[in-house]
Amino acid sequence: MSLRRLARACRTVVALAILAAGCAGTLASAEEAPGPSTSLSTDEADAVVEAGEAPTAFDPDQEAWMREEIDRAVEARLAGIPRPVYIPATDIAPPKGLLLYRERPGRGDFPFALAIGGFMQLRWLEFARSATSWTNAAGATLPINNINTFNIDRYFLTFSGHVVDERLVYTFALFGTTNIGVRAGAVPVGMAGWKFSDAATVGVGMTNVPGTREWIIASPWTVGVDRSMANTFFRPGYSPGAAATGSLLDGEFHYQGGVWNAIDGGTSGVFRRGTSMAFAGNVWWEPLGAYGFGPGDMECHDEPVIRLGTSGVYANTYPLALVGANPEDTIVRLSDGTPLATVGALGPDSQVRQFLYQLASVDAGIKYGGWAANAEYYFRLLNNFEGVGTFNRSSSYDQGGQVYLSWCFIPRSHEVYARSSVVTGPFGTGQEYGGGLNWYVRQSRQARFTIEALTMNRNPAQNFIYPYRAGYTGTAIQTQFVVAY
Repeated sequence: MSLRRLARACRTVVALAILAAGCAGTLASAEEAPGPSTSLSTDEADAVVEAGEAPTAFDPDQEAWMREEIDRAVEARLAGIPRPVYIPATDIAPPKGLLLYRERPGRGDFPFALAIGGFMQLRWLEFARSATSWTNAAGATLPINNINTFNIDRYFLTFSGHVVDERLVYTFALFGTTNIGVRAGAVPVGMAGWKFSDAATVGVGMTNVPGTREWIIASPWTVGVDRSMANTFFRPGYSPGAAATGSLLDGEFHYQGGVWNAIDGGTSGVFRRGTSMAFAGNVWWEPLGAYGFGPGDMECHDEPVIRLGTSGVYANTYPLALVGANPEDTIVRLSDGTPLATVGALGPDSQVRQFLYQLASVDAGIKYGGWAANAEYYFRLLNNFEGVGTFNRSSSYDQGGQVYLSWCFIPRSHEVYARSSVVTGPFGTGQEYGGGLNWYVRQSRQARFTIEALTMNRNPAQNFIYPYRAGYTGTAIQTQFVVAY
């Protein structure tokens, strides 16, 4: 039944009740003092009730009182029907989305809640090359191409809530992009688990492996158009696994960690080779108060806040030869951009088929008065190579870092930033530097327009969602609109 019809029915019932009471009063008065009748005929009363109006035979004060009683009864009846409520972002937490339903324990409802949220990134990328080719570690010469493209860079449709018990929580999302073709399928990600308290939630599912600080910051909340070149080079990807998350010390100390199939386990499934797992964790400390969910200080903190953290990954893994269905898959590469699994990358006719991946990072950030600075440094060791042929080295140690400096010169509205990152190792060094402007529409992080320019020199990272292509040298101009809901 629609709300309009329900309201009409409620008004009808109340009007009939009031009409009956009014008629009784009239009859009683008639017995005491006979006179002309003021009651409506049956047909007239039915017509008035059907129209949702009170009979007009009463005086104006009584009619006004009747209308108030009808409105009060209708409002009370409608209050018992759950209505969708939208929960937007705050200064310290991202939006929870449209809360479609949540049970009311006082009425004995079945424990269940469902909210819908997500985000979309619309991007234009133009890349102007400064070189026409590059040569990888295997000796192959590859072209460098110009790029000019529009794309839905990412879209997420997220469902979250609880079921059976408020502590049995779930989140599920469909993730996709047009960067790998408009016919690309959506990738399912998410987790279900038990929330013991704010200190501990344990669950299983398909999530990102938390190997770096910048990697666990959701895409809509980055300072620039996307994450840095160095992070894209070093970080792991998505994988099925089991994890624990929580916060301690009155919300000052946070952690997440667990075990996953691999650093990129989304393409392996039941056909994955071996039984080794990837172990990863990330911890951070916010001693001066909540740092917020974005690295920039568009909120313009009155008092400084800082964040200190560290991350680590340990995995005996197999290299991905090709990116799978998940566009965030990361192929492990040497510091010149050559995939580790490339034939001849570590010696003539050799090929790595298994290796030990060890990654550590440290990070720090500060926000105050619209200014923000964030940095992270990475250390990665690849060793224990196994495969075909003779390798010309037993390990590869790479390091690098990224830094962002931003200033929200119009509080909650306009922000400028500069950014740079570098990767260095035995096969070469690559770097990027640039900056841009953010406009927060209607002073909200949930709608942001960004324009950015980046210059890259011998970029070692590659991911088609990002502007990075292995070996490329040149300048990227990007314009992006992000909306989170």
